[in-house]
Amino acid sequence: SVFNVPYIYTLGNTMSQSMLADNSSKRRLIGAFADLTLGYKSYVFLNLTGRNDWSSTLPINQRSYFYPAVATSFIFSDAFDLKNDFFSYGKIRAGWAKVGNDASPYSINDVYVILDPYKSQSRARLGYTAHDPNLQPEFTEEIELGTQLEFFQRRLSFDLTWYKKLSSNQIASLTLPPSSGYGSYYTNFGKIENKGIELDINGKIIRSDNFNWDMHLSFTKNKNTVLELIEGVDRIQLNGVLTDISPYLEPGMPFGYLRGTSNYRDDEGNLLVDPSTGLLIPNPEPGMVGDPNPDFKMGLGTTLSYKGAFLSAHFDWTQGGDIYSVTINSLLGRGVTKDTEDREHTWVIPGYYGDPNSGKPILDKNGNKIPNTTQVTTNDLYFGNSFAINSETEFNIYDATVYRFRDLTIGYELPKKWLNSTPFGSVVVSLSGQNLWYFAPNVPKYTRFDPEVNSFGSSTTQGIELSAAPTTRRFGVNLKLTF
Repeated sequence: SVFNVPYIYTLGNTMSQSMLADNSSKRRLIGAFADLTLGYKSYVFLNLTGRNDWSSTLPINQRSYFYPAVATSFIFSDAFDLKNDFFSYGKIRAGWAKVGNDASPYSINDVYVILDPYKSQSRARLGYTAHDPNLQPEFTEEIELGTQLEFFQRRLSFDLTWYKKLSSNQIASLTLPPSSGYGSYYTNFGKIENKGIELDINGKIIRSDNFNWDMHLSFTKNKNTVLELIEGVDRIQLNGVLTDISPYLEPGMPFGYLRGTSNYRDDEGNLLVDPSTGLLIPNPEPGMVGDPNPDFKMGLGTTLSYKGAFLSAHFDWTQGGDIYSVTINSLLGRGVTKDTEDREHTWVIPGYYGDPNSGKPILDKNGNKIPNTTQVTTNDLYFGNSFAINSETEFNIYDATVYRFRDLTIGYELPKKWLNSTPFGSVVVSLSGQNLWYFAPNVPKYTRFDPEVNSFGSSTTQGIELSAAPTTRRFGVNLKLTF
């Protein structure tokens, strides 16, 4: 037979193989959905929905799960006839929703992985992940309150939303000790809360026959906090990035906070310095060194048009959030950035002498801490156990605040009369540019590092940069034809 194990029809189970990978999965999901919308005099609305899913990826007694939603809105400007030249429209809304989700296929049973034959004998082993046979669906509940207000004959509008999300029974792999025989356990865990506000402001600044000017401002602020994990688990590693820094989940902490290495400090937060070297003293106990979640994000867009010509531009601002950067510590540690050009001097790290063994301040005969006066070279400052390549991870964490000129487009639509003798309905030509300028005030100036860089894309691993390719500035010429 061409198969190592009979009746398992995969390429990985064949005697002779020439391939890179062989994966297949099968998942069945059946759903029933109901939707009811009620309205009263076109200013009060109520929407009710309900859905029930049956999933093949969950145990038999858990595979059916129901999640409803209710939303209501009240247009009070119509109900109370409040419209005038100043106030044009007013609506308040509220909603509650529950959303369910199943697991990935084959997540409730431990199955064997087929190995290459040994001396013509078939081999298989259990996978490194154990699976929970009582796996439950995960749920997210959300409450949302909002209002929409418009003024000056709808020339100025505000849309404000407050929300609170609670995700429970999250499905993920939890790390197990090697003595268990497995590397991880795929199960449900804990609760995670998101809450925040979103604000949209739109303004039609100028309206005329030939010239129009619009502006749009958006603001978002979200706080993502882990509320609890399963019993007996203090923290969960989201992704094992490096031995000295990775993102974690821990009750009471921000989602995906950065846990890494740091240096000893005294009770007042001052750095402790090894008197024999003049450099910092590593703390063997890892802890929180950064929070990758930004304080808020803001965007500003504007559009101008004059006859057939138009211009649009967008700016944005990300405030706060921390990022661990290998690029910056490499540039500083290798001395290839102008930030390290002053190499003829020695330096004294601000702090007090400390005992490298105990991590406690060294006191003089009067019981006072002794200020550090030991000088170090520029090379040791950035290449030793201090602030760059060989430092603890806390000194490779930077505030990721960044201001950005996101894009600019300038274009022109040819007059219709110019196209009368052509097959075209419209012709639009435009020039565009993206990522035209940015300013990150809290990273070393001459590294020109862009905190928007991320080595892990849109995954749960945020705020860690491992020598990623820099962001690019792009320009384009566009021609749009319609017939």
